Amino acid sequence: MENEIKGMLGLILNKLDGLESKVDKLESKVDKLESKVDKLESTMELRMDTLESKMELRMDNLESRQDEIYLIVKAIEHNNQVHRAEIDNLKYTVSNMEGTINTIGDVITKRKAI
Repeated sequence: MENEIKGMLGLILNKLDGLESKVDKLESKVDKLESKVDKLESTMELRMDTLESKMELRMDNLESRQDEIYLIVKAIEHNNQVHRAEIDNLKYTVSNMEGTINTIGDVITKRKAI
C-alpha cells in the first residue's frame, strides 16, 4: 500500500511539475505580451507627441496668419478713410471753384448788361 501511495504521490508530483512548467511558459508569454504592450504604448505616446507638436505648429502658423490678415484689413480700412477724406476735400474744392466761377459769370453777365 505504501508503494501505491508513493506511486500516486510520484504521479501527483509529476503532474504538478508539468503544471508548474506550463505556468512558467504562460508567465513567460505574459511577460512577452507585457513587453509588446509597453512597446506599443511607447510608440503610441511618441506618435501622439509628434501629432501634438505638429498641431501646435499649425496653430501657431494659423495665429500668425490671422494676425497678418487683421493688420491688412486695418490698413485697408485706414486707406479707405484717407481716400474718403481726400474725396471730401475734392468735393469741397470743386464746390468752391463752382461758386467762384458762378460769381465770375454773374459779374460778366452784369457787365454785358451795362
